[in-house]
Amino acid sequence: MDVLVLCAKTALACLLIVAGGAKLSDPASFVSTVRLFIPLRIAWPWLSAIAVGVSLGELAVGLASLTLPAITALNALVFAIACAFVAASAMGYAFHRGRSCRCFGALSQRRFDAAGILRSAVIAGVAAVALAHVTAAALQLDTTTRMLLLAAAGLLALAAFTAARARSAGREPEPEVVAQ
Repeated sequence: MDVLVLCAKTALACLLIVAGGAKLSDPASFVSTVRLFIPLRIAWPWLSAIAVGVSLGELAVGLASLTLPAITALNALVFAIACAFVAASAMGYAFHRGRSCRCFGALSQRRFDAAGILRSAVIAGVAAVALAHVTAAALQLDTTTRMLLLAAAGLLALAAFTAARARSAGREPEPEVVAQ
């Protein structure tokens, strides 16, 4: 059982690291998604700050969850984030169906749809598995292991950032419609 729970924790941590890193590559495009859920009277700089804050939050929680697996409060935080994903997917489907969710920045072309709600629910289910108790011996990491995990997480975030940046730079602009 410990292996299943630790695999769930690791997968979720990596998912958060990739999502945060990818969103940070083009925060302006994620702002367009944030705007869908925030009242219009909030000024653009605040929307940018919220978008960057969400991205950095995902990255920080992913890094902490991966390198500090014995802190059980992180499991509850990851579960809460996963539940927020479900809520955002459901609200996006209800009110903004077909719009891009930008959940993985430019790495994903996913839209708010029924499949997105299902994907988010699966993530929340995996997060629920990660809430299960794990023996203390299974969570023991020495300093060298933590540093190696931190370095690997940094490389994962950098790879997601770079891939998303490359993908958004290589995207052709949509053709303009010319009236005839």
